[in-house]
Amino acid sequence: MLQRLFVTFLLICSVSAFALAGTKEEIDGLLRQANSKGEFSGVVVATKNGKAVYQQAVGLANRQFSIENTLSTRFRICSITKQFTAVLIMQLVESGKVELDKSVADYLPDFRKDTGSKIKIRDLLLSASGLPLLPDEFYLSEDAKSADPSFVIKKYLQGDLNAVPGEKFNYNNGDFIILGAIASKIYGKSYEAILKEKILDPLGMKNSGLLKSETVIQFLASGYSYRDGNYFNEGQFQIQNFGAAGAMFSTAGDLLIWDKALLENTLLSKKLTDEMFVPSPKLGFIGLGSWIYDLKFTNGKKSRMVERQGYINGFCALNILIPAENISVILLSNTETQTLFQTYAAKGLSFQVIDALAGK
Repeated sequence: MLQRLFVTFLLICSVSAFALAGTKEEIDGLLRQANSKGEFSGVVVATKNGKAVYQQAVGLANRQFSIENTLSTRFRICSITKQFTAVLIMQLVESGKVELDKSVADYLPDFRKDTGSKIKIRDLLLSASGLPLLPDEFYLSEDAKSADPSFVIKKYLQGDLNAVPGEKFNYNNGDFIILGAIASKIYGKSYEAILKEKILDPLGMKNSGLLKSETVIQFLASGYSYRDGNYFNEGQFQIQNFGAAGAMFSTAGDLLIWDKALLENTLLSKKLTDEMFVPSPKLGFIGLGSWIYDLKFTNGKKSRMVERQGYINGFCALNILIPAENISVILLSNTETQTLFQTYAAKGLSFQVIDALAGK
């Protein structure tokens, strides 16, 4: 009897190993194909139950010097930064220093009263403040003041509201710049210092931080666009101006640490993490700092996805969690691509990768 059970166990292990090898070959092929068409250049990593099940780099980190992407390459992670900012705010909620349904004016007394009193912290996290959008000139400005949240709020974010707060999704980097300013006001420190103290250092994320255009970051990929069979250098936005809304860099390995902390409630209680991972009844798929939706795989199975996208000239980033199955999938690209942002519609490279990993 024991011998028969042992043989059965070996057979199960052999089948699982074969399936995993098949999955790896399938994803390798998807990445090679996407890279050959100029649709993806970067790193893909995935874990299940805290263990790596896939990791691969493809393409070039720097085309001028033909430097290849590796698992250690650092990428701009763009609006994945917003997920970090959301957790910093939720930590303040947990400590009782912030309430989601209090207004911006409660925390930033200098904010325009008639608008600031209407916008809740929750509205900012849901990208539903109704505030005016930041203009292109802000992202291009080399004036050091454009990286100062207080200046940005005073100059660009105190205009009339475009919509009733909380009623309409209105993607706006300004919402998260304000959230970063609120955290700074409460802690009496810069957003960069808070990020390091509350998240990066405790988790040991040594390959992550905030970017400044003039600062040289070792192993940082260059960004490109691809048109008509040719690669072009990225446009020149001033990355530091994005601040708490999009100025971070990281590696796939560091983001796996981040995902593990989210899935295991290391940084927040389970109660508040669960609150972050529930979509707004009014706004549909919008959650507190992430997109939350149910995805149907090709085998008919459905899973709840927690997704955070990021895009800034030349860089595209995607972080997807499947909490119920303890799965994390990260795709970082230093070539502009839309193949990472159609997961919700069961299309594109990101869906193909996730379907191969989680849907079979």
